Amino acid sequence: MTVLTLESLAQRVDVLEQRLAAGVRLGPPSSGLSDLMSDVRRITEELFPGPFSCNDEFDPEYPDDTYVVISVESTEDVREAVRRQCEWHKRIRALSPDLFGRLRLSITPH
Repeated sequence: MTVLTLESLAQRVDVLEQRLAAGVRLGPPSSGLSDLMSDVRRITEELFPGPFSCNDEFDPEYPDDTYVVISVESTEDVREAVRRQCEWHKRIRALSPDLFGRLRLSITPH
């Protein structure tokens, strides 16, 4: 667990102010992905039929590390779920090289 201090918060504010001054967009990780999200959803639902959700997330220790978590359920055995996960990554990479590191797949066994 990260303990926030006045100094660490001041550093984060400084970083955000620098980014704003430089014109860096501070929108959610899903911003700029809208053109691709219908394809991402289609691929995900083909490989993992069932509940689907996506959420903007960030690493609390590295607030600039933002990404979209795609959450699915799998009723398959572990080997098949891993095979489908690898296929998902392959197909997502084929959509756009810009997606690297911006999407994360979370599979819950069901």
